[in-house]
Amino acid sequence: MDIPALRSLRAGDRASVGGKAAGLGELLGLGLPVPPGFVLPAAVLTRQLLENQGALARMLDELSDAHGLRPPYAVRSSAAVEDGESASFAGQFATELGVATADLAPAVERCARSGGTAGVAYYTGRMGGGNETGGGAPVSVIVQEQVAADLSGVLFTADPVTGDRGSFLLDVVPGAGAALVGGETEPLSMRLSEDTVETVNRPHWSDTALEARLLGLAGQLRALGAAVTDHHGTPQDIELCVTADDTVVPVQARPITSLPDPAPRDFALRCLPVSLATRGELAGLAGLDKVRLRLIAEENGLEVGPAWIIRARSDAGPSDGSSHTDDIPEALAATPQISFVLQDPPRLAGSIVRRFSAVGNRSDDLDGIVQLVGSRYDEFALIATQVRTAEMSGVARRFGERVLIEVGFGAFVPKGVVTTSQYVCTPSGSVVEAELNLQEQAFHIEDGRPKRVALGRAPELSDEQCAQICRAVSVASAHYEQPSVEFGVEADGTVFLIDFVDETPGAGDAPEALGVIAPGRVRGRAVRIDDDQDLMLESLDFHFHTDRSAVSGDLPSDDPVVVLARLPYLSLERLIRARDPRSIGFVFRNCSYLSHLSIVLRELGIPALVDAEAFDSVEPGAMVRLDSEQRAVVVEGAA
Repeated sequence: MDIPALRSLRAGDRASVGGKAAGLGELLGLGLPVPPGFVLPAAVLTRQLLENQGALARMLDELSDAHGLRPPYAVRSSAAVEDGESASFAGQFATELGVATADLAPAVERCARSGGTAGVAYYTGRMGGGNETGGGAPVSVIVQEQVAADLSGVLFTADPVTGDRGSFLLDVVPGAGAALVGGETEPLSMRLSEDTVETVNRPHWSDTALEARLLGLAGQLRALGAAVTDHHGTPQDIELCVTADDTVVPVQARPITSLPDPAPRDFALRCLPVSLATRGELAGLAGLDKVRLRLIAEENGLEVGPAWIIRARSDAGPSDGSSHTDDIPEALAATPQISFVLQDPPRLAGSIVRRFSAVGNRSDDLDGIVQLVGSRYDEFALIATQVRTAEMSGVARRFGERVLIEVGFGAFVPKGVVTTSQYVCTPSGSVVEAELNLQEQAFHIEDGRPKRVALGRAPELSDEQCAQICRAVSVASAHYEQPSVEFGVEADGTVFLIDFVDETPGAGDAPEALGVIAPGRVRGRAVRIDDDQDLMLESLDFHFHTDRSAVSGDLPSDDPVVVLARLPYLSLERLIRARDPRSIGFVFRNCSYLSHLSIVLRELGIPALVDAEAFDSVEPGAMVRLDSEQRAVVVEGAA
């Protein structure tokens, strides 16, 4: 029976433990002081267990002791349907606070059964859900130590009425939070802007001493709100408590539902081709990666696509939502496919901002990204780069006196979604070793979306192409500490640069052999990851920075496993982050040594091999020993 601790959970566990529990696990993963606890998954809370209060009470006593929890407890429902982007289910499920040990089992039962109420059925129907099972919404139950709350509050990291992302709104009441979220007590309401704190509602029970206390906590509150918002990439509704010693303790976080778009703003835009710009005109942008790539390429005669810097500055006065995008240069407007990427600042709410644009939508796409970033900043800079059509693409990196090149048909090779061929070369480009692998499918970019194409041949590079790629690696090595070079190859054989990526120091030594992705050994249960389209598309979503839904899968953090996967899908990273790295290993049928996931595996010390025979033959559930030194995947007990 798997009763996970809250600290072991992440967003990918939502289906099994509910939105609230998965959200608390994410907060604990950020290092925030969430009270300790465990969650009883809905699958564990059978009717038989709930009706046997004695057995339930004994189990809860054992779990509380095992997790080191002390009464009083907070017992809270956690359903998979709640705390979502479009429906919060706020207040629809039961929560019981101040629960004594003797009352713990009945409280758990009441919370578990709260998914079957008429109110939940009505809410689900109104939100367009419907009751698929006929038995109500399955509810998991969280058991935590209760915070000794001196104050309780709700922090919105955007204005829920106007959509303003620059202001946080805080409601606070004395004591526990039930009076606040239940609407029983009028709250003290404050607006926390970047540099000011304003009281917007002062109830009769409040006084100046409390306002002064909250003023002193404003920095801590803003830091909490910013950390949670940046982590999730969207404004958050955060329930919190403040203890007597002024510790701010988050007890729940979920997206703000029905958040309006911020009002449109006017921006004056200035577009400047990178190839024609002087260092003075580029100023500090010259040091940014995508600008620096083009400056280095131009100085060394390397092929790279055109790019434009777009500076945006807000106009004063009334706004009609215009961004003057009709004035963009003709060459920029006519380029078939463009990628707009935020450069300065480099992130918006903790996320890279990128938008692909086809020629017919150029003005609208530019205005969309300007308004998105402009909701937060008065001045910023974008880079618009041509997305060239690549028949093949790949990545190369130097290891000592060798350069490893990996190439595949189509785009997205570093995302681990296609089979690759490998070349080991000297720095001058002479091929020392080559391993050609059949590629069954490729992905191309069309109108900003990945399009899959069926194949049945191995990607190959000529000696001259290998030499050009190795020269690009040499040039990059003169400017970066540990660079990888991402490149494309057009249909006529032209090699062009896509990016220079400076990897994290210690991201892996040269491979002892092309079959060893990351060194190490592990013994565990074999788990086969379904090789389906969802894994590929989720991995590609990382490139487009759009939907980041979690990969499905059940890998308990205390159960060592060896994961069998056809390719190093970037989305498999979700299965790693909540685990002890010593409890997991990977066997791939084919793998890019330089893919993003491979780099993560080496950084975390997680062993991984390419072994097609083991991938094809090992049965799920078998006990497997993986040893990179022996390059062996051994099924224990096999003849």
